Amino acid sequence: MDAATGTVPASEPAHDVVASYDRLTEDELGNLGIVLGAYRSFRGDRRGHIAYVSMPITSGKRFYDALAAEGVVSAKELAEKRGKDALYELVIKPNIAEGVALADRLGEARKDLLFIAPSVFEAKRWRWSQDAYMSLWYRVIGELAGKHYLMDGWEYSTGGLQEVLFSMLMRWRVIRSYNVREAAREFMFKDFHPGMDDRALFEEVKKMWEIRVHEADGAEVRLDQALANAVAAIRDLQARGFDASGLIGPAWRLSMIPWRSPYFGGASPDEGVPAMTPLYLEMRDAIREIACAVPA
Repeated sequence: MDAATGTVPASEPAHDVVASYDRLTEDELGNLGIVLGAYRSFRGDRRGHIAYVSMPITSGKRFYDALAAEGVVSAKELAEKRGKDALYELVIKPNIAEGVALADRLGEARKDLLFIAPSVFEAKRWRWSQDAYMSLWYRVIGELAGKHYLMDGWEYSTGGLQEVLFSMLMRWRVIRSYNVREAAREFMFKDFHPGMDDRALFEEVKKMWEIRVHEADGAEVRLDQALANAVAAIRDLQARGFDASGLIGPAWRLSMIPWRSPYFGGASPDEGVPAMTPLYLEMRDAIREIACAVPA
């Protein structure tokens, strides 16, 4: 979408959220309900005591570094060169270990918080699709988490970038009570609190606005910094000959948040920081240039 005109360039990467949403089967929705029901059994101030940790599993910076080390550009080529277990041994296994170790370290440092490490849940063993898996964690972030931590290299992961996008949409109040179900569709969770009346839904959404995003070292991540990280990752991958198209769409939508937010033209949700910092404006123009250069 063009930040000046509000139009979508012909070259903007396709947004597959509708297809993803429709791919969730009734069985998958049933399984999601079971797992979410277990999480919802925690009562009281869940957001004040629960943090979610974004961690790449099948991709991330380690994935591209492994491809580069082997002189290949895709998971298929990696398997052909090193065998069918190469992705697991070189990328998935160490990503899981690093992510769980990060959540454990954070838990040791922050005794007042419980940290959710999504990689512990082996969804593939239970034949969950990627769509169902991501839908679960969007629900967890939206319903339970008051803080969202990021494993180093998150910006190289499409799933990680999408999770940051979701948290920033909440933080910047783009998700509001009157459009929450539209947002739910975009992030593949059907029937978002269907039993709530309008007042209860408004109060729930107000709680969603309080989420904070943090780097692994605890530093808070602002929107402009998140966008700068995403742009740097895209540029790095393109310079190294990799396909970065999966990152461009989420980064583009990240850049549009101030234009969709009630903070537009004024202060941001971060105290003392304008909605459109010089860094944000520079990165907004950069992602526009990148997106418009993608072949139609």
